[in-house]
Amino acid sequence: MSKSSGLLLFFVLACGLTWGLDVPWVLAVLQGQPPPPYAMNLTGLGALGPTLAALLVAWPRGESRQVFGRWRTHPLWIVVALFAPGTLHLVATLLEVALGGHPAQWFYPPVEPERIAALLMFPIGEEFGWRGFAHPRITARFGMVTGSLLLGLVWGVWHVGMMFQPGSGVAHALTATGLAALELALWSVCFAWFFERSGRSMAVAIALHAGAHLDNVNRAPEGEIRLRVLRLAVVAVAAGLAAWALTRKRKAEVV
Repeated sequence: MSKSSGLLLFFVLACGLTWGLDVPWVLAVLQGQPPPPYAMNLTGLGALGPTLAALLVAWPRGESRQVFGRWRTHPLWIVVALFAPGTLHLVATLLEVALGGHPAQWFYPPVEPERIAALLMFPIGEEFGWRGFAHPRITARFGMVTGSLLLGLVWGVWHVGMMFQPGSGVAHALTATGLAALELALWSVCFAWFFERSGRSMAVAIALHAGAHLDNVNRAPEGEIRLRVLRLAVVAVAAGLAAWALTRKRKAEVV
């Protein structure tokens, strides 16, 4: 990363802002106490960390408008992006059923008020940072595929505070963070394909992120090991195809 890109500062600020707001929640979990309501509210505000970090880095450089990117694209891309995560999850669930499994649920739509709020707040709070600010810079430095994978790893580690859940310890949270980093690295490549294919439309990036909350499989029982592996495998295949398409597009542009 070049010093002029501001990427390192952005990543430090994005994680620092969010982790700082996660502290009351994490402390309550580590002390074996029910997290107070204000801790959940602060964790929700932590979703704004990437966007705030992007603006803090971009504003002194006169690049604030770049953070919010462009929006115009064909409406079909927004619709496809919104339902893409649920479609991939459905493919994995169908494979699980074909193997004789019995999923606890087929879909995990947001029902509780806090999950509906997350559906709206997290995509907006995150995507102006991850895709609006970081994606153009990190892919320019490391290439479309490698850059997207690196961005996804940071994106996963950024979630560490949210991985602390009542009744679970530090080891569980760190393991969950590692798995999230792996999964989001793959998803980041998929995001890159949608983002580039739609002309870097922030509307598409936000819709794709919202789609993950429309069918939030993180709420699925942890005992469904095979189904979890199948979901990861399906996303890995999708990421592989996206990486191939991105690489092919890049070669075509060079030629």
